[in-house]
Amino acid sequence: MAKTKRTRSAAKKLHPATLALAIVFLVIGIAGGIFAAKALTANDCFVLNGTQQVYLAVGEAYEDPGATVLSFGRDISDKVIVGGDFSRFDADVPGIYNFTYTVDDFRWGDYQLVRTVTVVDTAEPEQAQANGEG
Repeated sequence: MAKTKRTRSAAKKLHPATLALAIVFLVIGIAGGIFAAKALTANDCFVLNGTQQVYLAVGEAYEDPGATVLSFGRDISDKVIVGGDFSRFDADVPGIYNFTYTVDDFRWGDYQLVRTVTVVDTAEPEQAQANGEG
């Protein structure tokens, strides 16, 4: 019990200049932390390489250009995970495919980008006209 009283009385005897300095250093530390964080992340980006929307004819070759990721000044593009319809993409099958790009990184968290690849059967309108349907 004696230590508790001694601690309380020591806290009460805190000099006002010490308290003022503690507050000043706290503010300087917070401002310095904000400045350092902004400086470290100034050039960070998570962008798709190429276009966001791609249109292909059935059977046309397609190689996904991926994404570029800079996190805290480091290039971590090799950590990009492509999901969504990417695993079932087939350039021989008409349809709309959405590829999602994510990265397991503290800076980017749950952020994701989406590329839409549309595969169109260009022969269908010609066949319809040839059959007298158009």
